[in-house]
Amino acid sequence: MWWDKPGTPPKPERKPLPFMKIRWLGFIVTGLIFLVTTVSLATQGLNLGLDFTGGVQIEATRDQAFDVGVVRDEILKAGFEDSVITTSNGAKTVIIRLPLEAGAEEVPAIAQKVTQILGEGVSVQVPAVVGPKVSGELFMSGVLAALLAVVGIGMYVWFRFEVKFGTGAFVTTFHDVYAVIGFFSITQMTFDLTIVAGVLTVAGYSINDTVVVYDRIREMLKKYKKLPITEVIDISITSTLSRTIMTSLATMMAAGSMAFLGGPVLFGFAVSIMFGIIIGTYSSIFVAAPMLIHLPGRLPGAKYTGAETTAKATP
Repeated sequence: MWWDKPGTPPKPERKPLPFMKIRWLGFIVTGLIFLVTTVSLATQGLNLGLDFTGGVQIEATRDQAFDVGVVRDEILKAGFEDSVITTSNGAKTVIIRLPLEAGAEEVPAIAQKVTQILGEGVSVQVPAVVGPKVSGELFMSGVLAALLAVVGIGMYVWFRFEVKFGTGAFVTTFHDVYAVIGFFSITQMTFDLTIVAGVLTVAGYSINDTVVVYDRIREMLKKYKKLPITEVIDISITSTLSRTIMTSLATMMAAGSMAFLGGPVLFGFAVSIMFGIIIGTYSSIFVAAPMLIHLPGRLPGAKYTGAETTAKATP
């Protein structure tokens, strides 16, 4: 065979899976993700939580610790479906945030109802109203944090690898973040600061998976210089596939535990991570890797620049 002749590249350890033969299917799926997400954001937007829409904040303290689950159930029974409940001071202080339907004039009535729910022996402070301006600034800060994370990741990969790799990493990370935001727009699940944290976590997971694939591609480009770039990428992805599957499954199990055992506070965060893992695994194979073929420029370590036209060593 040709690889047994002097001067020819070494034979791959195992036959690679032909991912690049179906890369166009991946491009179609990616285009659909962008299209559906954009349409959903333009038509129905996000179901913003209290962190971004504002409301009334009531802080109460007592000598004994509060049971957050009990407080949340009682608040729900009182008709407040959208609420954010946290504790501090060893759970002896509970902070309750509730939406305002009619404006600030309903704050006294809400405070009185919450005081009745919490029972006797509770010291309730003067309710604080969080206006839409403050919440809007918080929302813009969350958006800015996500954008800076994506840009910072792209700059790191540009420095760590090459411009071509950095561009692919930037687009892939943006793709994953955009897809997670689109998921919350389509499902109309509450989008709050917890979800912003989930989105940033997904960005970190995505770039980690992408860097692993890119690092292996760069290694294989030096090893198999005369193979077509499509085959080199297939070899690289196949060699990292077991690592990718095991890491994804382990992270999914942890996120699944948070979703089913962590209660409503962690549910959205866990769901964002679970969906982000699926999208991140897909994008590292069908978005990040194929972009190295179609982006202009020469890959470092590769002897040839073509995708399908690159010739193998002649027998």
